[in-house]
Amino acid sequence: MRLHRFLVLAAVALLTLAFVACSPQAEATDADVVAEAPSEDASFPLSAKGTWTMERLLALDHESTVALWKALPAADMAELDGHYQGIVPNAGDAERQARTSGFMYDEGSVRGYWLGKAYRPLTETEGEGYNRWRFADRTIVRNGRFATRMGPSLIDGQPSYIMDYGAFNDTTLVDEIRKLDEGVYLGVGTTATEDGGRSAPGHFALVGPTDEWIGAEE
Repeated sequence: MRLHRFLVLAAVALLTLAFVACSPQAEATDADVVAEAPSEDASFPLSAKGTWTMERLLALDHESTVALWKALPAADMAELDGHYQGIVPNAGDAERQARTSGFMYDEGSVRGYWLGKAYRPLTETEGEGYNRWRFADRTIVRNGRFATRMGPSLIDGQPSYIMDYGAFNDTTLVDEIRKLDEGVYLGVGTTATEDGGRSAPGHFALVGPTDEWIGAEE
């Protein structure tokens, strides 16, 4: 009799567990647990105060980077000071990845392997900067100078941190920086078109500062 009662109670318990596990409420609970659990891949935080990781940043593609940039506030002139690591996220886009690797990340090219940019504020609204490149012989070159200023975006008219390469070079290239997180910035770049407009924006990200300003090579 006791064995029969035990088997009945066990069957009822199993049926109850099965019903709960299959219910919508149980499914929602399981999903919530998964959503709240920290990702095992999120191992590279970009700032002690921020929420972005390197993995999350590299998961962006061109469209999402530009769309996100448009929703961000301008970076502050005084905040950008020193060297910053440069990144061009092109997740899931093999064609863009190949073009970027060939143009920006080739130590054997005339440009070299892009390490990033450097900034120095001169006043509350103006400053200067340059790019850094590594070559196959481990030489690091600091060139590609630009003047910086706070002003309206050439893309959407909203406040931006403007990088004007034409101040030091024969080019119409202008980059614009906005702040994504503490120590994390998104940038877009455009050039003038024949009809007086601007080209479709290229994109990049900056993380830092990694070390102090040195100065461009003469």
